[in-house]
Amino acid sequence: MEIIGKLTEDNGRIEFRCERSGLVVRGDYPEWVLAAAAEMLAAVAEKEIEGRIEELSALVEFGEATETAVDGAKWEHKSRFEIVPQCTVTMGSTEYRWVAPDAEAVRIGEFDGHPVKRVHNMALTRNDSFLANEPGVGPGSGKPS
Repeated sequence: MEIIGKLTEDNGRIEFRCERSGLVVRGDYPEWVLAAAAEMLAAVAEKEIEGRIEELSALVEFGEATETAVDGAKWEHKSRFEIVPQCTVTMGSTEYRWVAPDAEAVRIGEFDGHPVKRVHNMALTRNDSFLANEPGVGPGSGKPS
């Protein structure tokens, strides 16, 4: 196992370090620090993949790389940066799939307010009554739960 980064707290100050890229992010709250670190890591990774695509494209002209290698790098870029991010989140005994907030706008028709589907797309619960179990959403409301 390789450690990508390390989140620590020192005297109330939160710090994230990624030795691989030399990244250090400091802030008052872990969510701020992790959000900033994620943005920076994504920007660096995207530039690295774009650079690899350009390098491979140039090498194809000299016969040092194949079009398949270029297509592979393009696929890597697309699969990482052109889809809605998703992760598995475990909190105690509860596990669910986290989907970036952008997913609601991208796939709004698929979920159409259905609460069971919202459980699988936690981005749809952020500003909703689902987690509060308010009337009209939970059991006994006449709507599926």
